Amino acid sequence: MTPQPFRGRGILEIPGIAVGHAGRLDSDRLTGLTAVLPPSGARAGVDVRGGGPATHETDVIAPGTHSHGADAIVLTGGSALGLASVTGVVGTLAEAGRGFPAAGLEGTHIPLVPAAAIFDLGRGDGIPRPPTADDGAAAARAALRSVSEAEQTTEVRGSLGAGLGARSGMQSMRSSLGSSAIRLPSGHTVAALVAANPLGTIGTAEGGLWAHPLLRSFGFDLPRVATLPAPPATEDRAASAKNTTIAVVATDAALDPAQVTRMASGAHAGIARAVHPSHTLFDGDTVFGIATGEVGLSEGFADSTRDLVAITAAAADVLSLAIIDAHAAAAPVPDAWGQPPTLRDVSPDFAEAFSALP
Repeated sequence: MTPQPFRGRGILEIPGIAVGHAGRLDSDRLTGLTAVLPPSGARAGVDVRGGGPATHETDVIAPGTHSHGADAIVLTGGSALGLASVTGVVGTLAEAGRGFPAAGLEGTHIPLVPAAAIFDLGRGDGIPRPPTADDGAAAARAALRSVSEAEQTTEVRGSLGAGLGARSGMQSMRSSLGSSAIRLPSGHTVAALVAANPLGTIGTAEGGLWAHPLLRSFGFDLPRVATLPAPPATEDRAASAKNTTIAVVATDAALDPAQVTRMASGAHAGIARAVHPSHTLFDGDTVFGIATGEVGLSEGFADSTRDLVAITAAAADVLSLAIIDAHAAAAPVPDAWGQPPTLRDVSPDFAEAFSALP
């Protein structure tokens, strides 16, 4: 039995995870944020690889810290200015009684909310309007509402939340939020949610995708992608350096903080396989990891290590697939908005076929 990738409900295929978004598809303000709520007891980790990260509270989920994990993970637009939205997430979760119990202060909780931002400032009408604390509160409320749903119906892909203003290829093509999952022979599931906003491009100069070898390895018989829009001329590239790919990879496996951090670290290979170039000085590529602990690893050191290797490899594969999903799912907008094309505009056969995968 081989790993089985599927789109499905993306990161929501991991039981216990909830997602909420804020922002709307608007010609004036193309930005937003996405809040991911792990279930109680989940372990969290992070790995930052880009040369220009905009992050918040990443140290608090490093192995060896006095942390109970993350009460939410935020993916936001607005670069460092958008990190102000985390305040709204923290306040809303605290009101809901989520967070680290403050010693000696009965009823007071301190939510731990690591976050990372993409650079999408001004991608509506050119005026920077980063996500605010009010937006963060709205995303947190949406995620909390979905926790009580019998079956989660929150969308996890397309032009919403942190993916509203996402672009790729030096801003030559619109991207969005993408999500995908892989089921392993061991019984574990690994999933990814990504706001794909890289400096690099997903397509080669000759046409086709950098990730095509991975797609073929899974037996996906998909139409060839046409040549993507060319990046801007050399002298315009500095102005186009508004980038970063940020993601959450999650699994139902029982991993400790060091192991979930290793999963996040290994997932970065998925960015490198789907985007060229990746992890540049103009990117703040950051991957968070969540392990809910529902499915144990195999008994014994050798077998459990093999499980961990397979989970980490799947994290890379599923992140590559989620990046392609983010491009295929981007919503076309009217020409009057003055926005770059989407993958569906450029290569509709591929986008339609990929979006039709289970």
